[in-house]
Amino acid sequence: MTTTPLLPNHLGGQWQTGTGTGTPLFDPVLGTELARVSSAGLDLAAGFAFAREQGGAALRALSYGERAALLGAIVRVLQANRNAYDEIATANCGTTTKDSAVDIDGGIFTLGYYAKQGEALGSARALLDGERIRMGKDPVFQTQHMLTPTRGVALFINAFNFPSWGLWEKAAPALLSGVPVIVKPATATAWLTQRMVKDVIDAGILPPGGTSCSPSTWCRSPARPRRRASSAATPPWPSGRCVATLKRTASTAPCSTRPPQPTANPSASW
Repeated sequence: MTTTPLLPNHLGGQWQTGTGTGTPLFDPVLGTELARVSSAGLDLAAGFAFAREQGGAALRALSYGERAALLGAIVRVLQANRNAYDEIATANCGTTTKDSAVDIDGGIFTLGYYAKQGEALGSARALLDGERIRMGKDPVFQTQHMLTPTRGVALFINAFNFPSWGLWEKAAPALLSGVPVIVKPATATAWLTQRMVKDVIDAGILPPGGTSCSPSTWCRSPARPRRRASSAATPPWPSGRCVATLKRTASTAPCSTRPPQPTANPSASW
């Protein structure tokens, strides 16, 4: 009979425990069972819909500066629980303290970087993409491309060796852009990812549906991908490249003055 705890999933704005015995997570050095994970019985389609409709709408209602403040709050929560993450990484990943620091601190640093970039954008809710383009002889008739949040979800399927950095390097630009995230960490080392997400959710930083986590293997696809859905997989080493979370639109209208542009454009590297 199994005695290790079954780690809950966070889906549809609530914690849900899968059914069945689940998949065990082991200490790779000692071989002892640490915990179990299961996604059996979860309504994945409903969870995706909740993130897309509830989480996305709540994040898009905020400005870049407000979303950057959320990232800063996440950084403070993760830093406050830093010692617990070291213990989990050693137990479930088998890494030394120095190796764990690359993953844990790398994720926290990336969040802090995007928080500073977003703070510089202030109250902006859209980013201008390039210069205005004249559509005729009369200079008052012009078009302007703008970057606005993708109306979907960002799904992250992450590698086993970076359970922290693999999550936050992609979640940071997505959340800053107003796009909710769903993370599926590699099952073997999912404990650290699940614990980090749990600490952030328990702190009440993000709106419901802003971040979801399911650490166990999915036996089926939650739904056929929509046109405005993005997914990203973490390579063996964090690449610094992220899933695109902004969409390009054109607005054509008579105009005689150019509105002020944001002071920074973090989307340049996305």
